[in-house]
Amino acid sequence: MICLSIVLYALYAGSSFFIPIAFGLFFSLMLKPICHRFECNLPNRILSVVLTLLTAGMMVLGVLVFFINQIREILTEADDIFSGLQETFYEWAEYGGGRFGLSGREVEQYIDQALTSVSDQPFGILSTGLSTSGVLLANFSLVMIYTFFFLLYRTPIKNFLLGQLQREDQVEGLQTLTEVQQVAKNYLGGMGLVMLILGILNSLGLFAIGIDYYLVWGFLAAILAVIPYIGTVIGGLLPFIFAIATTETLWQPLAVVLLYVTVQFIEGNFITPKVLGNSVKINALAAILSVLIGSIFWGIAGVILAIPLLAMVRIIFTHIEPLQPVALLLSDDLYKESDKFLSDYNESRFRLSNIFSGKASLSLLPRRRSTSKPPKRVSHSDAQVVADPEPE
Repeated sequence: MICLSIVLYALYAGSSFFIPIAFGLFFSLMLKPICHRFECNLPNRILSVVLTLLTAGMMVLGVLVFFINQIREILTEADDIFSGLQETFYEWAEYGGGRFGLSGREVEQYIDQALTSVSDQPFGILSTGLSTSGVLLANFSLVMIYTFFFLLYRTPIKNFLLGQLQREDQVEGLQTLTEVQQVAKNYLGGMGLVMLILGILNSLGLFAIGIDYYLVWGFLAAILAVIPYIGTVIGGLLPFIFAIATTETLWQPLAVVLLYVTVQFIEGNFITPKVLGNSVKINALAAILSVLIGSIFWGIAGVILAIPLLAMVRIIFTHIEPLQPVALLLSDDLYKESDKFLSDYNESRFRLSNIFSGKASLSLLPRRRSTSKPPKRVSHSDAQVVADPEPE
């Protein structure tokens, strides 16, 4: 418990140190298949890693250029948007004020004061953003550096981790690392597909409603969906405010709200479970708790990394016998396999109290083979094959 408390406190207090490392590790796991493809055609690993980062950077840069150009066009109409928003607020407030016996002049004075205080906020946000832009740029540079070196030195790091295990456990350790990397790769591909589907649905809906810049608002909400439960709300709030400012009817802003509520329902119940369900395999309660804990420890970065990191932790727990009940407690099969807690796992070796009392070992499970009995000792040459199955 003392060691666990020290680790958690270190993660919290050293967030500025651990966050770039966590993102670099996660990106390296996601980009490893791309890097491996380059290595199949290029003998130099450094060149393959550089090409991998350039390919990913070009894709991100293309998305950024699209959004920057579109947002620049929106900002050219900022005065008209603000005037339209102010006029709409006047109409709504006068209508509501009349219900409570307030005169139109009193309502206008109250709105002017409120809008004046609100209009001062963007300048504070802008100054804060400029002051922190250097920190963000430095963190992004660190993430790219960590990603580069994790990709470059992934084989020595993997060999080091496997070397910490007993020889008879190295095959199981390699299987664990492979599954962890597979989770990261599937999460990247799955989130990309979810974003694409959400962007198309949002954009088509906004186009049908008659909202300008529908591609920007639609795909912005899709990208913000990487922040669970919060990103979609923020992504839907922006086109709602834009619809209030630029349209003259009431049904269009309401239609925007209905659109995003519908898309969110479809995404949460059909799209994400089908696309990401097979890769993440985390139940909703564990996902929500991980997002909350991640926000407490690492803020927005913790919210983004919470679910994929929890999925990786679950994979590791499934290969450690005393922690298998915890892995089931995190999985999406919790409801279907709830009887296992009082049947398969109803033994002393599965109780968490034995871990803290030293009665249970956190070693990997022995790898099961259906064809033959596993050898008691792995030779030196076999260990090299296990530790380095891919070409240099």
